[in-house]
Amino acid sequence: MPATTRSKEEFYIRRLFDDDVPVFVEATRYARLEQPYTLSAKKSLKATCAVRTDDEVVAFSLRGYTAKQVEKEVEHVEAVVGGKTAMHNLLRPRMPRKTLHDLTEAARDLAPVLGDDVIVDLDGDLYVLTLARAGAQGELALAGKLTRGDGGYTRTAVADAGAEFQLPVTGVRLRLFMRSPIRERVLAYGFSGYLTRRPGETETVIRAAALALNNLLGLATFRMLSGLQRVEVPARQAGAPVRQRAPEERVLFEVPVLLFTDDEIPAARGFAAAEIDLDHIDPESGGLRVHIDEGDRLEWNPAVAGTVSFDAFRQVLADTTAAMVHSVLGEEAVRDVAYDIMLSDAGDEVVTRLRAATTGLPGLAATPRQAEVRQAVPATGTPAA
Repeated sequence: MPATTRSKEEFYIRRLFDDDVPVFVEATRYARLEQPYTLSAKKSLKATCAVRTDDEVVAFSLRGYTAKQVEKEVEHVEAVVGGKTAMHNLLRPRMPRKTLHDLTEAARDLAPVLGDDVIVDLDGDLYVLTLARAGAQGELALAGKLTRGDGGYTRTAVADAGAEFQLPVTGVRLRLFMRSPIRERVLAYGFSGYLTRRPGETETVIRAAALALNNLLGLATFRMLSGLQRVEVPARQAGAPVRQRAPEERVLFEVPVLLFTDDEIPAARGFAAAEIDLDHIDPESGGLRVHIDEGDRLEWNPAVAGTVSFDAFRQVLADTTAAMVHSVLGEEAVRDVAYDIMLSDAGDEVVTRLRAATTGLPGLAATPRQAEVRQAVPATGTPAA
């Protein structure tokens, strides 16, 4: 591709407003003039995205922020206006021109071998992914690797169907290149941030690429030029083991329970053992995930022995316990904690907060199909038949 001189730059901030859905807002003027952008709260900042457009390439550079990074990036400033002290949370947007330039040059270099595929650059390794389209939905599949030599790029097969890699502590950095089916442009996208798994776990190139693309599809410019609304994310496979948490790093608690069969026959009473998952959030609701086990403080009714087990109650107890914890914390606090867990930022402060919320929870009366909250704590001993 020959060089071109006509170009423009844009800058966007993905942030929260009143609801819990992050949206992109334009902040080009602030980045261009190096002026601070005011946020209602530090935690409302989720990502920034810079865009450079020229006659041949549209380059996107997205950076996601963890809670710890937000604390360093956003300034908390006090100002006296009219005799009153006002508090401001200021972000100073910076246009990452070198990153955009490098993305643009890489896109020019790969354009001759790009075709209709997606090329993913992960730590210098180039993977070729096919993109199957069904309307505005996309599905990626690994097709091979590219190796650069004196004669150009050579494409080879990949033995590992998923091309696994270990997630680094510093976050994922990858670049994706694809042709726009709408206009004659190459789309170059640099992603920097964290995905859904914790550092140290195993991820695949396909899942990482799909998750990174979905991160940017909230931006209208990329959504329109890519012709995509969503890219399918393959189901998670078992990841590499992560470090085991010491007892002092876990949120363990007990839930008083009265268990009944579907015929309302007393089955068990006592205390079930519970734990809040600090590594994963609920994949459907985005809230906290609670694990419930039988523990050693549950007394079973001999009359129902062999006809019902704790497994029959596990899901309804876990869901209802999670709802109780959500009620104690409140919607906003649950959302903040869920973000910390998702981004591997669940530290001592989160553990303390969750332990306080799980102390003194009321009891549950449950059948395998439903559970309700009861204030009375079940007495120990064998349930009456």
